[in-house]
Amino acid sequence: MKGVFKKGIALSLLCLAITIQAQTEKQNKEEVMATIICECLENAPSEDLTKDFAKEFDDCHKASVLGALLSGLPTDKDSTITLNSDGSSDEVSKEDTNKAVKILEKDCDVFKSFVNQQGAQEEYVIKSANHACDCISEIPTALGLDEKNNLISECIVKAVSASEAREHIDLNTVEGIRAFYDDIQRTLVNNCDALEKVTFASDEEKLNSYSSNKKAMEFYSQGIDESEKGNFKKAIKYYKKAVALDDEFVFAWDNLGRTYRELHEYDNAISAYKSSIAVDSLNRTSLMNIAVAYNYKNDFENSEYWYTKLKKAYPEDPEGHYGLSLVYMNRNKLEASLNSVIDAYKLYKESKSPYSADAEKVMNYLYTLFEKQNKTDRFKEICEERDIKLN
Repeated sequence: MKGVFKKGIALSLLCLAITIQAQTEKQNKEEVMATIICECLENAPSEDLTKDFAKEFDDCHKASVLGALLSGLPTDKDSTITLNSDGSSDEVSKEDTNKAVKILEKDCDVFKSFVNQQGAQEEYVIKSANHACDCISEIPTALGLDEKNNLISECIVKAVSASEAREHIDLNTVEGIRAFYDDIQRTLVNNCDALEKVTFASDEEKLNSYSSNKKAMEFYSQGIDESEKGNFKKAIKYYKKAVALDDEFVFAWDNLGRTYRELHEYDNAISAYKSSIAVDSLNRTSLMNIAVAYNYKNDFENSEYWYTKLKKAYPEDPEGHYGLSLVYMNRNKLEASLNSVIDAYKLYKESKSPYSADAEKVMNYLYTLFEKQNKTDRFKEICEERDIKLN
């Protein structure tokens, strides 16, 4: 607390000094802001800038808003300044901030240095994520989920180890490597199609996965070919022919449901998934996808029902917990949603799945919903009870 207090005093004195200078030199608002931000960053401890440059910049920006307002006050009469609760002001626009940043990019060495460093790090993250994605695309989709997650993790570790970033950014500490690894995971979740294909493929073989009927298998293979070409209506015809010859052909039912989903024909997709579940009541793929289909229909009650069945059948699978968190959120069951996404997050982490990044996003969004209901204390209490550290 003492450190924060001292920092606040230092920033206030800095604002006052630069404000007096600005009033003397007739600096405009963005010039005052840029000067304060640059001085503030130059006086910040280098370890703080390295650890969280965005936070330090935000603190300095808040100080610059105050300085900009002070510089605009007349010196010959009493005046007041109004700030919002987050340190912003309606009298300082985003355009003012953008203009200040343009000045910083040109004239502030410490700002330019860290921005360039962040840009370089982002470039290395993208390159490493692309290498990891190429590796992931080679993982067989017929493996079990745990084995696939282990291989995905190995691909990311190889990408980190082979990265040229070590020569340019801090990868010499456990924290630095972990941060780089997490950045690659987030990039993969957002940009690697192979990751989704491998993770959610329904090719793990069980009894009745395939058909002993050769003609049904031919139709199924033709359906796969048409699906891969994006010819979903043709694919549906072949899958329907396959299940007409063998109504216990689980993979054909699963792919029929998936293809109907591609066409947004959710009722037909649900019917296909139910046929698959009738053959194999523990079919993970159909249990998950039928819940997703109901969710797309905004039928959250049925979506919750099927996600609950998935969770009971596969309690160690994060997808049931993650899906329930979204359903609970849509039904305004915020505490249940938070607990479910924490369950999912922990399971993703245990299985080394990159989709822990998605769970983090949901937790962040839930915080804003708790905040709107003035329940942030309850959010923090649940996180503390569940041993989740908040940033």
